[in-house]
Amino acid sequence: MDKIKFYFFSSLLVFAIGLTLTPRTMQAAKPASLDTVVAVVGDDVITQSELDKEVEYIKIQLKRNNTPLPTNAELDSQVLERMIDQKLELQMAAKMNISIDDAALDQTIANITAKNQMNIDALKQTLRNDNINYDFYRNQVREQLIIQQLLQREVAPRVYISKQDVDNILNSKGYQQAHEAQAVEYNIEDILIALPDEPSSEELAAANKKAADIIRQLKAGANFNQLAAAQSNGDEALQGGALGWRTPEQLPQVFVQAVQGLNQGDVSAPLRTGNGIHVLRLVGVKSNDQKHIVQETHVRHILIKTDAVHTDETVRKELLDLKKQIASGVSFEQIAEKYSQDPTSAIKGGDLGWVQPGALVPPFEKAMDALAINQISAPVKSQYGWHLIQVLARREKDNTQEYKELQVRRMLFESRMNEKTQDWLQRMRQTTYIKIYLKKEGTPTQKKP
Repeated sequence: MDKIKFYFFSSLLVFAIGLTLTPRTMQAAKPASLDTVVAVVGDDVITQSELDKEVEYIKIQLKRNNTPLPTNAELDSQVLERMIDQKLELQMAAKMNISIDDAALDQTIANITAKNQMNIDALKQTLRNDNINYDFYRNQVREQLIIQQLLQREVAPRVYISKQDVDNILNSKGYQQAHEAQAVEYNIEDILIALPDEPSSEELAAANKKAADIIRQLKAGANFNQLAAAQSNGDEALQGGALGWRTPEQLPQVFVQAVQGLNQGDVSAPLRTGNGIHVLRLVGVKSNDQKHIVQETHVRHILIKTDAVHTDETVRKELLDLKKQIASGVSFEQIAEKYSQDPTSAIKGGDLGWVQPGALVPPFEKAMDALAINQISAPVKSQYGWHLIQVLARREKDNTQEYKELQVRRMLFESRMNEKTQDWLQRMRQTTYIKIYLKKEGTPTQKKP
């Protein structure tokens, strides 16, 4: 039954788009009066009206988060840089013929609605309330999926996490101290001054000077979130630099070491990492029990596949007949051995063993979870065919150690993936013609060959 099982080795390799809409998913209610070019990116352009839409909704987000607004010029610059990166990514994806078909797009949007406990009509109404065109929203979701596929193909293979990497963190003094009885969670805000993979002495000096100036402003009473929104190069810049509550294994080790010496509200000294220089602010600390209990299910099944001759209806009727035979006294194991088309489990009477949440495809798992012990399901369809499912037992298992290892691996992957992505984007910028214009005057302010 190997084909039915699937596992998520990295949260970054499984892409999900939340209903909280980013500026790229939004369409302004009023058309912009200006449509001059504010940036040329390769063979594409970004117009003033596009930039104005992005900035307008970024301001809405910042206000909802109670983050003080940076100046208009600072916000324009930050948003424009983000738009340039996205243009570069989409251009590369087009060259590689990466696309998302309507079926995959519809499934993603269905997942969004299910995650937020609404149907498609409710989603459309939510979009209308925010003056967002549904077709525009679909296109932006499609673009995000394309970019995710691009990063999976171009960047993810360059990230390697060894068992030794994971063990080094799990065995580190800082990690063990944080997890002796109860794990600590930190609420951190971050300002990143990005650096290329191999910065020159001038670039490094300029970044250190900027970090020192930011710390000076903070000590003088400047608002951290406002400075982050104005000057940070991090992904969370336009959320005021907020990383939110994270456990030590979800943070770079250098971050953990830095915040352990801070009091609530303190700002760290500049921290050098692979992607630049960080200034952190510790917003809060809390304890959290890290014992991780999962419910395992002992399950077996009978699989019948469809083909050119055997339609959904004929296969479903065949399984109903097999279910009647089991009810009349023929053992499930005998039926599975004789009829199941899952060769791995058929020789074991259909037995899949003990499975944890997320190990089976969603339609199968949903039906399995709804069954009582020893109950046999109605025929259930998945991408592999039609199933009869029987739950033999359930138990709770403490998989805290496995969970910790998985979280550490995900943390390492996320950190290294972010660094590799920034390096990759920097190289694309260096090889792509980019010209940025002032918002109003239309004179070039930056040119990259």
